[in-house]
Amino acid sequence: MKKKLKDFNKRLENLKKLNSKIKNQKKNKDFKDFGVYLKSGVELVSAIIVALVIGLFLDNYFQTKPIFLFIFLIFGFGAGIMNVFRSVKKLGFEVGFKKKNDKLH
Repeated sequence: MKKKLKDFNKRLENLKKLNSKIKNQKKNKDFKDFGVYLKSGVELVSAIIVALVIGLFLDNYFQTKPIFLFIFLIFGFGAGIMNVFRSVKKLGFEVGFKKKNDKLH
């Protein structure tokens, strides 16, 4: 009986260690995902801001108020979307955010 109890305690300790490792890995994965989302947002917004600044500068230089602002705003949106697309593509995702190596069950 003591042998079975020791064996049970040993297995219980191993499961506790395994559970703590899994929790730590999950926390690390959550922070990694947060970084990817933050990076995507910054890339999108920064491209738009840079394009707006360039458009405003050119409008003031050539004294054509809204023309360059609208043109570069469209370029900024396009560049921001392309940056986010490239970032997501590097993660190994296909259309619909399904990993390439995952199999359907």
